[in-house]
Amino acid sequence: MCRGLLSAVLFILPKRRRLIQEQIQSSFPERTPHQCKEIAGKSMDNLAAGLTMFARIPLMTGEMMEKKVETVGFEHIREAFQRGKGMITFTAHYGCWELMAIYVTRIYPRVSMVVRPLDNSRLDALVTGVRSSGGGGVIDSRHVFKDGLRLLRNNGILGILIDQNFYKGGVFVDFFGRPAATSTLVPIMARRTGCAVLPMHNVWTGKKIRIICEPPVKLSDHSDPHIAVQEDTQKLTSIVEGWIRQDPGQWLWLHNRWKRAPLPAAGGV
Repeated sequence: MCRGLLSAVLFILPKRRRLIQEQIQSSFPERTPHQCKEIAGKSMDNLAAGLTMFARIPLMTGEMMEKKVETVGFEHIREAFQRGKGMITFTAHYGCWELMAIYVTRIYPRVSMVVRPLDNSRLDALVTGVRSSGGGGVIDSRHVFKDGLRLLRNNGILGILIDQNFYKGGVFVDFFGRPAATSTLVPIMARRTGCAVLPMHNVWTGKKIRIICEPPVKLSDHSDPHIAVQEDTQKLTSIVEGWIRQDPGQWLWLHNRWKRAPLPAAGGV
């Protein structure tokens, strides 16, 4: 039913449908139009599955969730806890990202995810209720420095999505061969706190998801802090691109990732 509703929405929004196809074709120029269309279809199938799963999360017991999830590399989280400086787990709109976030909040203490509040207050309250149903916190992106830094200094986990167009500020880094406006939040907060930076993503494997936590990222040691943050942001973005290249249909192509273009007079920033 959810997949049918998404198909209906795309049918009445041809510009969005073309955007999905154009973004995939530009990112994978070696693929045929038919192959790109297959990627788009799989992406929408996974989005429908994710939305359906999201609606069921408040009803899921711990045992039910364990049956839906497999984990790989969670020893990196335990090691980061032992360091005592907290950690940022950065991820993308890939696989079933909402279930991944809520699963982590159920098994670890002091976890919060950074979100942008929805424009509709009632819908925002509903979504926030589901996201916090696992016991974790939700931090408004407008208050992330104050609340996020406090969490990290208390040896907590801060989850951040880094794969969407950044409307103001940030830096432009290479993403599939094109400049993409990207938030610098992760490297800036990591440098202020000394926390670990852990890449984390998940993939659909049939009706289950496999959550994969990778080893901590080594941040740039460049002496110029601005260049260091630029290099860090590029490194994190390249990791996300690597996930997408492994299985493009797991990513949310619906979003206009390259909407904001660099200003030549500003040197591309």
